[in-house]
Parts: sequence; structure tokens; C-alpha cells
Amino acid sequence: MRTAFARALIVSAAATTAVLLDAGGIVSAHIDPDPIAMQVGTSGTVAFNVEHGCSGSPMTDLKIQIPTGVTGVAPVAKDGWTATFTGDTVEFKGGPLGATTEDHFDIKLTAPTTAGDIHFPAIETCQVGEIDWIEISADGAPEPENPAPTIKITTNPPTAAELTPVPDAPEGTADTVAVSGTDAGITTTATTAATKKSSNTGTIVVEVIVAAVVLIGGGLLLARRRSTPPSN
Repeated sequence: MRTAFARALIVSAAATTAVLLDAGGIVSAHIDPDPIAMQVGTSGTVAFNVEHGCSGSPMTDLKIQIPTGVTGVAPVAKDGWTATFTGDTVEFKGGPLGATTEDHFDIKLTAPTTAGDIHFPAIETCQVGEIDWIEISADGAPEPENPAPTIKITTNPPTAAELTPVPDAPEGTADTVAVSGTDAGITTTATTAATKKSSNTGTIVVEVIVAAVVLIGGGLLLARRRSTPPSN
């Protein structure tokens, strides 16, 4: 039977592995719209889900640029925040939203009459720093590090597959070029096909797993030796 020491060691090693995997950039976070697909010309409320602040700093402002073709725009009132729609930009100002607190900011809108992907470049401003969610993937390129929220506009009602979010890709770095700007100061960028993933991510994962296995194996061996009575 495993000793309490051995069980604790396994739990500790597993926790360490999880922390290191997260620190290695395997888990990423975005501003994700919900729903992620709408039929052409239909109206509804889109929730823009904010997953975190800026490197530990609470969020105080969120600007979302409305793409061409979207009509009937109206931000949904939110306690503690002032919501405005000026020009082509919706802004939520107030809070603050805790650095690790998830929340959503909603906008009523009517989808364009033409099918295709539409993008909502966003700027998340915090008490310290900001994150620009403005990058748009080029065809065939991996997802960029800070992608703009995107909704697929479909000719027919969206299928279950089209309404199912794709799991976040590992964080990486991308070469980007500016393609447009707005009076709200939001500049959209498009990633090139040269978008790069961190070259050492796989190595880190392997090293962490190997270290965890060695740690667990060593702990079990030590626990077994402690539990085995000495021979005469």
C-alpha cells in the first residue's frame, strides 16, 4: 500500500507539472465572442468574454471596433461600467475588473447581409498596461498571439460545429503589418504566413514530464524502502 508520503509526492509532482506547463505558454487566453457564428441579417446579443487583465493588473476600459456591415449596434448596460457607442467603437469604461476575474461585455447588433468572417478588434486597458487584441490571421497561417474577436457569418443558420469554439492554440509570436486604423486609435493587424510558435515549447513539455516521472518514481522507491522491514 502506498504511504501518505508517496501519495503527497505524486500530488505535488502533478501540480508542479501543471504549473510549469501553464508557465510554458501552453494555455492562452483571448477575448472570445459568444456566439461565434450568426446567420446573415439576423439580430442578437453578442457577449465578448474577457478572461484576464494585463499581466496581473485589473482592467478599467474595453474598446471594441464594430466592423463594416454590422448595424443596429447598442452596448448593453453593465453595473459599474459606462457603455457608449461613438463612431464605429463601443467602449466600456469603469470597473475595475479583477486581473484574474472572467466577465463578459455585451453588444446588441444585426449581422451583415454578406457571409464571411467579421472581426472586432479590441483594446483592453488596465490600471497598468494594455493588451491589443487586433491581429487577424492570414489564410493558412496559425492563429496569432493576440487575435481580434471573430464571428463567422453564415448563409444558413449556423451548424453545431460552427457554433463550437476551437480550443485555444499555444501562445506564440507573429510578424504583423498594419492594414487599417480608426479614429478610436484601434489599428488592425494581419499576421503573415511566417507566424512562429515558440520553438522550445515541445522541449519544455518533454523535460517537465520526464522530471515529473523521475520525481514520482524516486518517491515511490523511497517510500517502499521505508515500509520494508530490514532483513536479519
